[in-house]
Amino acid sequence: MRPGMQGLLGLLRGRSVDLHDEAEWEQALALAEEEQILPWVARLCVQQTSASPSLRSRLNTIERDAAIAGFYWSSELKSILRAFEQLGIVVVPLKGPFLAERLFGETALRVSHDLDLLVSKDDLTRAEAVLSVLEFIPDTPDDYHRQWYRGRTTIELHHDVDNPLAFNVHIKSVLRRVQPAVFQGQRCWQLAPSDELLFLCLHGVRHRFERLSLILDLCLAFEKLDMSETVQARPEVAERSSLLVLGLAMARRLQPEISAPSFLGASPVQFRHLDSLADRLWHRLLTQPSEPLDWRALHSFYLEIELPGHRLRRRLRHLQILLDRVIQPDYEFAARFGCHRVWQVRLFRPLRLLRDAIRR
Repeated sequence: MRPGMQGLLGLLRGRSVDLHDEAEWEQALALAEEEQILPWVARLCVQQTSASPSLRSRLNTIERDAAIAGFYWSSELKSILRAFEQLGIVVVPLKGPFLAERLFGETALRVSHDLDLLVSKDDLTRAEAVLSVLEFIPDTPDDYHRQWYRGRTTIELHHDVDNPLAFNVHIKSVLRRVQPAVFQGQRCWQLAPSDELLFLCLHGVRHRFERLSLILDLCLAFEKLDMSETVQARPEVAERSSLLVLGLAMARRLQPEISAPSFLGASPVQFRHLDSLADRLWHRLLTQPSEPLDWRALHSFYLEIELPGHRLRRRLRHLQILLDRVIQPDYEFAARFGCHRVWQVRLFRPLRLLRDAIRR
């Protein structure tokens, strides 16, 4: 097990822990920072009675820094939401301080590195115009979102949560179910609870559950979900049950008592397959640091999620994505030949893929 992991798990599971060994807890705090849960762990440590004065001073510093970061991201989010509201654009904050306030109780208790916003594809042009007026600089778009930058702030403007060929979440239906919300006095919209849970499961899958922060988000989301809610399985979301079942299995590795929602809709075979996969993912997380995932590694993981008899469909979808999407390396490759238009970039993409395959 990675140094400091045992103490972290004890804290996260609500156990009383001994904080007298400062060297051990410095390891635990370093690991918590790596796993992007440091503010939450510091708050849990403060609630323990055995912290030494020097450790308590370190925890106070962590909490102060987290409060400053939380204030910064909250202020940025409110000003952006206000600009969207003034033009009547429906925008849904994903994760970030908006999720932190509702799941963790305070914006300072969840780490934010950027702000994710979801808009309808029909509103995408107007939404991008808003960000331009706010002096954000756009990056190259991909098949479901685009990053925008201003100083220390990064916005990820989504018109989907993934390539629909990878996991079709049917965003039009999701946006019809959004609910009015308020973030620190500013009106906005939030996903319906079951849609937010699905999004967090998908987010965990996209990062192969490589960090404890992804699992902690899910634990709190499952705990706060109204288990009496009745949700009909939607036929347009073919992989919905796999994402939710794997997300539940990972959350239960941290909090075994979490109840299963009534709308999972998976077969016993699928449950067994994904529970076994969760065992492997959990063991990797406990024993190995996270590693960056390229598209090949992520696709291999998507194959693991599928039952063996369904993997051909996943391979065909992967091939379709490879042929259809254009990403930053495609623009860079086409630019070598003086070509910058999207249709030109698409023409050069097969050549780039062939070049990369030969290099491997």
